[in-house]
Amino acid sequence: MSAATSGPLEILATGLGHLRRHPFLTLGIVLLGALLSALATLMQVRMRLPDDLTTQTALGFAAMVPLLLYVVPRFQAYLDAEYLDHPKNALDQWHDHFEARWLKTFGARMLLYLAAGLGATMCFFPGLFVLAIFGWTPLRVLLRGDGLVPAARTSLALMTRAWPLVLRTILLFLGAYLFVMVCVVSGIGFLIQEPTPWQRLTHPAMWAGRLVMGLLDLALSVCLLALYHAIEPALEAPDKAE
Repeated sequence: MSAATSGPLEILATGLGHLRRHPFLTLGIVLLGALLSALATLMQVRMRLPDDLTTQTALGFAAMVPLLLYVVPRFQAYLDAEYLDHPKNALDQWHDHFEARWLKTFGARMLLYLAAGLGATMCFFPGLFVLAIFGWTPLRVLLRGDGLVPAARTSLALMTRAWPLVLRTILLFLGAYLFVMVCVVSGIGFLIQEPTPWQRLTHPAMWAGRLVMGLLDLALSVCLLALYHAIEPALEAPDKAE
């Protein structure tokens, strides 16, 4: 699949196809995400922390670090090796490559988020610009073993050569993501008005919401991987990029 032959819908279908090929891995990751999310609420209840948005966000992020740091990048690395068998991430060597790269990938991601956050404090658009231009940097570190600076340069080159396809596809992904998220939040809000921490921990609707959102987050990650696969050939054939 390349930027010359793929459109947003095809890329979306390819990404979702990755999940369909690995239903048990997908289910395991989603269940782990739901358990980690519940752990954040359990910590709030047991430690009697304030029930406010700041506390919930901080605990939620802390609980999800294992998923973001290791589990999801590992799944992406495996899917990349399975799909492309690229020399820099060959199927018979992907695990060794991943173990050597996952911590560097997390560092690259944190630097990207920090730079985007600093840009956003000045104005919304500088932060968005940083994400748009350098957003492929962590994947380059993870999948191709690039250093931070070469990965950032490659991300810039990809966006220069394939930005129309990236823009259209990202808008499709975000539109679908936000639609499902609004449906989930609205459904939970209809069933539970102003839930207490104990209700967030035990109510079946909250667990259903965690599972759906966990699947949605994982789907977004693998669809972004499919988008990367579609635009990576633009590095060798810029004249064919959209």
